[in-house]
Amino acid sequence: MNILIVGDVYSKLGRESLEENLKKIKSEKTIHFLIVNGENISHGKGINENHYKWLMQLGVNVVTLGNHSYQNKQIFNYIDNVNNLVRPYNYPLDSPGKGYTTINYNGTLITVFQMIGTVFMDENNLSPFSMTEKLLEEVKSDIYICDFHGEATSEKIAFGHYFDGRIQIIFGTHTHVATADARILEHGTAYITDVGMTGPLDGVIGTKKEIIINRMVNGCKERFEPQDTGKKQFNAILVEIDDKSHKVTHIDTINNI
Repeated sequence: MNILIVGDVYSKLGRESLEENLKKIKSEKTIHFLIVNGENISHGKGINENHYKWLMQLGVNVVTLGNHSYQNKQIFNYIDNVNNLVRPYNYPLDSPGKGYTTINYNGTLITVFQMIGTVFMDENNLSPFSMTEKLLEEVKSDIYICDFHGEATSEKIAFGHYFDGRIQIIFGTHTHVATADARILEHGTAYITDVGMTGPLDGVIGTKKEIIINRMVNGCKERFEPQDTGKKQFNAILVEIDDKSHKVTHIDTINNI
């Protein structure tokens, strides 16, 4: 089984890059399961219903979110009515939406869930470690895949080692910068600290670079606007899992400009 996981899709250039690269990848290789982080897909601020439906038309199986899950208020119109839109599982217990989804793919149960970090993030969220233990105990599945949406590389790496062998794939999102540490850990988990971003190459993690530079140099508080012109990038990982043993056999990174 080939599982393609695409890093944070950011605004207009992200959508364009996603569509272009999916066509190319699917023409070269069979993709059985597709996961996309879509928390910045709508103008860099959450996800609206039209873009969610568009992802479904592209053949996306699961869309993960993150700390901007609720930034586009339109999401409250549909988040509780769909089964493959996943916000952080360790949000406060009364949060709208679902923290995981289990999909039956040709007789194989695949559970995709998301955890959000607590280091340099909102400390009101529950522990990603204890909440993952809870999920693994309560949700029975053949394959577990975790999107760890976090700021601190140390927290992500510690999480990867702690759950090594119990979760088939742990991939990081949120920083929008791809890391060079994709590997299979000692006990069989496919791991990468951050998949990266699918979107503008010339901005600062998706935003117009002039705005960010002005904030850092002059202390200005301009409103963030996405970089919607110029070069594009596509960051993803492709993980192969044995159909019978459900063990990871290979992980590759895809970084297209």
